[in-house]
Amino acid sequence: MGEPERVAALAPFFSPSPFEEARLEPSPEQQKIIAGTDVPPERLGGYIHVSPPKGSCFRIERLTQESDPAAMRPPVKVCKAQDVPFRLGEMDEYSELTWLVRAGKDDQGTRVSWRLPHRVAFVVPYNVKIPAEPTPVYIRGCEATRDGEMGRRVFVNLFSGDRWFIRFPPKDYMVDSGPEVYLDTGDQPLSKDGFGYRETHRRSKLREEREARKAGGKAKAKVEAEKAKGPKKGVKLVPTPTPKPKGPFQPIDFTWKISRFGAFTMNAANFMPDGAVTPGMVGECRYTYETSGPEFPEGGLMECHGADRFAYLYLPLNCMRDQSFRAEKVPPPKKEEPTPEPSPTPKPH
Repeated sequence: MGEPERVAALAPFFSPSPFEEARLEPSPEQQKIIAGTDVPPERLGGYIHVSPPKGSCFRIERLTQESDPAAMRPPVKVCKAQDVPFRLGEMDEYSELTWLVRAGKDDQGTRVSWRLPHRVAFVVPYNVKIPAEPTPVYIRGCEATRDGEMGRRVFVNLFSGDRWFIRFPPKDYMVDSGPEVYLDTGDQPLSKDGFGYRETHRRSKLREEREARKAGGKAKAKVEAEKAKGPKKGVKLVPTPTPKPKGPFQPIDFTWKISRFGAFTMNAANFMPDGAVTPGMVGECRYTYETSGPEFPEGGLMECHGADRFAYLYLPLNCMRDQSFRAEKVPPPKKEEPTPEPSPTPKPH
């Protein structure tokens, strides 16, 4: 019996059935009232009703675990009808809750999944050491609006109570695929840290600069060791200069998870988690309305490198699936070349 047939055989013993939508119950507001305190979003939860057949027991192992090891829960054995709890923190990046169900001692287990109506973003703040594991941020929902005066906007409502604001340009600027801007390295597998397929020429340059700084640091250490031995006759020791630190909003060298093919680009200043434009933003955001796989059937993804508050941001936006939100596709605007300053006129002698 194949996996689909095993899931179909288990479906009558779960409510809601596998692949259906599971909801947080009671509501998040009621859960906070019951707890008498502010409940972290990842601790909000709901229930799956499990009713194994008479004389049988299910052993349920949660495959999608919370990022905090202390919050992980052991497998549960169910021999009679009961509600088995789940938490929002057990939802994976595709908004799915997955359990491994074993119906007997020799049963290797069957994976059953439910879809949650909420989403999870992944961010890397500026104040962490790179490389760093992305931090999940749980999304309650999003709203997409468009009008003649304010243009295209998306509001992202978080379980934490925060509300992010994203402004979209009047036209959808396609990501430039020219070799003079992007390094075409072909289809590559996901890197070890889970980030993307291709990297821009700019980020390649940033990586080269980082390696140069590392080499400079080794050279400086060697010079310091020679200094400790004392001066040598006829040799002038010059320490390697320390590179100047980057500004706070320089993009860090991440690779893209959203491929440039079929994606659109805009300045990272359009992502405004605090509701206002932060000056000095030089990062980039990519977004797409559709995906090539089944993981996000609703479409709508945005990824930013070097945005306000976050060095990296990966954000599902299912509210962008409406055709009316889309704009005219156009090539990216050409960068204006700086006008050279006129040479000073020599003064007559």
